[in-house]
Amino acid sequence: MKIQENISWKVLQDKVVAVNTTTGIYYTMNAVASEIWQSIADGADKDAILAKLKENYPDVEEAMLVADLDEQIQYWVSENLIV
Repeated sequence: MKIQENISWKVLQDKVVAVNTTTGIYYTMNAVASEIWQSIADGADKDAILAKLKENYPDVEEAMLVADLDEQIQYWVSENLIV
């Protein structure tokens, strides 16, 4: 996975704000989505991101983390933010 070239983004107050420079649509991410986004930006694959989430959120069942991660990735792909 990687962030599309036409996406400009920044971390503001520990949250990611991204804009699609082609469409002008802005996206503000919550803390967990920001963590996932930054991991993608750092070149992490899905397994590495899941491992980091399991470490950071030990009280959350793995099945829930997997489902939430998959849903987030699918959303970003559908919005053409990542490939």
